[in-house]
Amino acid sequence: RWSVSIGAARGALLQPAVAENAIYAASGDGELVRIAPETGGVVWRVDAGTAISAGVGSDGLTVAVGTPRGEVLAYDVEGKLRWRAQVSSDVTAPPLVGRGVVVVRSTDHRVTAFEADSGKRRWTYQRQQPPLSLRVGTEMAFAGDNVVVGFPGGRLVAVALANGAARWEVAVSEPKGTTEVERLADVVGAVAVAARDVCAASFQGRIVCADAVNGNLRWARELSAGAGVAIGESQVYAVDVRASVLAFTRDAGASVWKNDQLAHRELTTPAEFRRAVAVGDLAGYVHLLSVADGALVGRLRVDSSAIVARPQRWADALVVQTQDGTVALLSAAP
Repeated sequence: RWSVSIGAARGALLQPAVAENAIYAASGDGELVRIAPETGGVVWRVDAGTAISAGVGSDGLTVAVGTPRGEVLAYDVEGKLRWRAQVSSDVTAPPLVGRGVVVVRSTDHRVTAFEADSGKRRWTYQRQQPPLSLRVGTEMAFAGDNVVVGFPGGRLVAVALANGAARWEVAVSEPKGTTEVERLADVVGAVAVAARDVCAASFQGRIVCADAVNGNLRWARELSAGAGVAIGESQVYAVDVRASVLAFTRDAGASVWKNDQLAHRELTTPAEFRRAVAVGDLAGYVHLLSVADGALVGRLRVDSSAIVARPQRWADALVVQTQDGTVALLSAAP
């Protein structure tokens, strides 16, 4: 429907934040943009005055990004800087904004919550980490009054928003092997939450779905994840390290289909879109697969650079961002 150029990501994992009446996007050079989703018109542009390495996160009231120096910058919907805060290391995953807080994960795997209106630090959560971990953007998700976080070593933890205490923990996978590389089992990509389901996947491990309230494991299947997972109406979708797209039943984890036509395309986390599953790839294409059998039903090239941010829904359309800085709104052909 439209596309806007906002500036290259410079290798950062940048993705748009989609609200009801606004799309917020950032460039690696430090530009933050608000876009009107109906028309693609730029409402405002602000210069953060520093490189941006993570974002954007927004709940429609607060807009947050992270920097390579561990700064967190929070803006209001008019583009005015509200506050800035410091975390313990650089930030590469989008801040999670909502419930009155801005939750930030730094690359040392500390998770810090700030008050959204003031920037006051509410709590910091940390746990012992394995000696070696993947440098990947792992998105967090809200689940009721918890934030669910995936960690190296294959652990999924629900942290209380009120005080940062761990509520429950699920083993997505158990590290195996004798070397540290063989034992890599990090949770990667997006953690998905819908109703009482929370699902995640790990490198050299499994895809699991658990009860979002108490963490009780519902089902698990062997999988070496290359991206995060998505929960659809009746199915859960995942991408493995070979860029195969897989669908499982949401209730029991039974295999529904597998599509391996997009091998080696370094696919994004999937998104269910109408009766299709959308994934972006390293060459700037968005592919649509049938939810029924995984057959390829359409594709569109946004530009020639990689799409690493997961496609996101806005109304009846998809929002994508490429590494060269194109933000586009895509709709399905009639």
